[in-house]
Amino acid sequence: MTTPHYTIAVGGIDTDVGKSYVTGLLARYLVQQKQNVTTLKLVQTGCPETSDDIQLHRKLMGQPLTDFDRDGTTCPYVFPYPASPFLAARMVGREIEAAEIDRAMSTLQAQYEWLLVEGAGGLLVPLNDQLLLLDYFADKKLPLILVSSPRLGSINHTRLSLEAIKTRNIPLLGLVYNLYGEHPKEIVQDTLLECRKALVDYGFAETIVLMPDIKESTSAAWQTLVTAGRQYYQ
Repeated sequence: MTTPHYTIAVGGIDTDVGKSYVTGLLARYLVQQKQNVTTLKLVQTGCPETSDDIQLHRKLMGQPLTDFDRDGTTCPYVFPYPASPFLAARMVGREIEAAEIDRAMSTLQAQYEWLLVEGAGGLLVPLNDQLLLLDYFADKKLPLILVSSPRLGSINHTRLSLEAIKTRNIPLLGLVYNLYGEHPKEIVQDTLLECRKALVDYGFAETIVLMPDIKESTSAAWQTLVTAGRQYYQ
């Protein structure tokens, strides 16, 4: 009997919305459940060498960097300028190739049961002049976890993201509502209600995981997303 493999994409409604923390904390939960798991960051910008996000993932997982981290497999593209992946690559005379990301993904899928794939920026950022991040996820038929937050603008960004996801027929495993930071409780409550309504309006399940302060992250309902991921691959 072959070992099942679960590859899940983690995307955000915008940059700096908490994708890396969600990816790392979900990976930590899987480690605690005795699952064989690693993470893949497709592109990292604003970083000179080893991906900062991969280092954060390992810290949250309570694990050291692996050989795959050191040789760049878990983040095949790292660029120093903090910009969109397409621009950051162009500024150093390079181009992001889907085939290179495919090779990294295949290598990790062969070694791990669970692979969490973190995007870069929002869902529709360009990887090159012909490929958007979300289109790459759609092409690979990856189920997606969407990260949102209560900050101003999130209602609009969440709806736009859900519309883009629905248009591409991408399975949505759930929405993680990142509560980290100081936000007026009225906005927190209203945005949460609007996120729930948006899921219904676009025909998705009302699966919302509340992610509190990262120090209290064990209370997040990660199992809900894990179960959804297993069901997708059944």
